[in-house]
Amino acid sequence: MKATVLLEYYRQFGFVSSVLGGFAFTFFGVLLPVSPKGRAAALAAYLAVTGSIAFLLVTLGMTFAASVAASLPTEAVMPASIVAQQTPLSFCFIVGMSLLLASFAVGGWIHSRFMGIATVILAVVGALGTFFVLIPFLH
Repeated sequence: MKATVLLEYYRQFGFVSSVLGGFAFTFFGVLLPVSPKGRAAALAAYLAVTGSIAFLLVTLGMTFAASVAASLPTEAVMPASIVAQQTPLSFCFIVGMSLLLASFAVGGWIHSRFMGIATVILAVVGALGTFFVLIPFLH
């Protein structure tokens, strides 16, 4: 594929991943001081930081791919090794989204049973929505 076609794709994917990764890490930071003996808080924090790491990988991969695309001449083709990164990075993005939503689902249990059930339902709806929206765009 031509570098100019992929440049904006890489930029946007890197930007969205960095925002979501920062949000997931912030959620992790908020959960750390919550009841150190609570299993739900510990699990939610673990899921949030794991999601943040997945988003970090996507951010790094897409940002560096964008820098390569921007440095190539207008009609140049992206190097195959960089184009091959799209599938694993897309997978990492889906994993990051899943882990972030799972941390929301588990996080509700810190507060109450009702909130736990509600956040699980909302996280499942969010996951389904995410998959339906993103599947056509992921390579």
